[in-house]
Amino acid sequence: MKFMICVVVNCIQGRTIFKMEAGAGDSESAPAEPAENIYDSQDLWSDEDDALLVASSDTHACEEILSKASKAAEITKVPDSEHDDPQTSSRDSGCTVQVKRLPWAERNPLQKFRPGYLWVSDLTRQHWCEQMMLYTFTVPTIPVESPVMTAGSNLHLARELAVHSVVQVKVTSSEDIWATKVINLFMTIQGFLNGINVAREIPIFGAPFDKDVFIVGLIDELRFDPDSYTIDLLELKTRSVRSCPKIAQQNQNKLQVMLYKKLFDDLVKGRVSKETVAKHLRLDLEKPFGEDIMGHLDSKFLTAKNLNELLDFVFIRIQSLTCISQLSIEYVLQDTNESLSQNPVEYDDNELKATFEHLLQFWQGQREVEGVEIEDSWKCQRCDFADVCEWRERKAQEHSHKNTAKAKLRKKMQVSVENNLL
Repeated sequence: MKFMICVVVNCIQGRTIFKMEAGAGDSESAPAEPAENIYDSQDLWSDEDDALLVASSDTHACEEILSKASKAAEITKVPDSEHDDPQTSSRDSGCTVQVKRLPWAERNPLQKFRPGYLWVSDLTRQHWCEQMMLYTFTVPTIPVESPVMTAGSNLHLARELAVHSVVQVKVTSSEDIWATKVINLFMTIQGFLNGINVAREIPIFGAPFDKDVFIVGLIDELRFDPDSYTIDLLELKTRSVRSCPKIAQQNQNKLQVMLYKKLFDDLVKGRVSKETVAKHLRLDLEKPFGEDIMGHLDSKFLTAKNLNELLDFVFIRIQSLTCISQLSIEYVLQDTNESLSQNPVEYDDNELKATFEHLLQFWQGQREVEGVEIEDSWKCQRCDFADVCEWRERKAQEHSHKNTAKAKLRKKMQVSVENNLL
């Protein structure tokens, strides 16, 4: 199996963006995926990047075990001399991976359903309806991209390709994959310092509010003003109708951009360490990059040969920037690309922290799953799991019991009044 990275190059200003794309084949002559497919629903670069297995003749065994153990509680790399359990470890090209598994019942949702970290989209989907999000992990379904989703994806792609063209390079390890994200972040930083005003599809990551949960995101657009030395964030949302979304969806989008700002600002403030990255992403910081990654680093005059050196360089460089100043969400009509509105978002650190901590309680197994409250039950009308939803059934029963209790109370009060009249 072969995996590729799409390298997106700004032909005018020389900015390079690496993008993940899965390809099929087992030889060097296998045809590359066409550039327009980089936003396929299975694209590894999308905001659902939780399948980071990269296989090659040198790393297949190690990476396969890492992938299979993505829901386990602990994964550690040990020296080859300590390799003594063929049932739980594998050796390939000097790499030994020892997997320590927890029984399924003892794992929390983060260990069961995600690869040890969360995407911002996991949290926004959870904010919309936690029960619906859980069903996407536990109920077998066939993902189908609707015309509305396709139109939205095409509009995002068109905006990005307005400044980027696409090239492909191969990766040979998970370290290579995450190197592409770090390189993309670096090219945004360097571009701003060199006078570029706009960057799109910027990867960010971190462990906000010191909660020991790693979060990864992909910012739609950052705009840099070199005169005021400020950075603004713009999130694009497409609409199939000529109206702005309801408050519930606006709040979901607000959470998204506030998380983006928190992650970006923490990087600028030096609050993310390479040890944190390695721990949560289960990466070997000292593992050398593959040939193609090294080639592109050399072309950008970067001498890093592994994540340890690359992260050191990027973390220092990003502290030359400033925190994000303003947040805004633009709603665009899909059919005409007409801008319906551009809504500013006021960042509230206390509000974000409270919401984030509540959402994490589910992932860390500290509380049971929650669905929507009765006033938001209109969301169920567009949910694929409405017919099997236990939360919905339970709330309906609670509502029925309350109505029954009220009816009994009214009847009792009526009898009491009648008795008093007699």
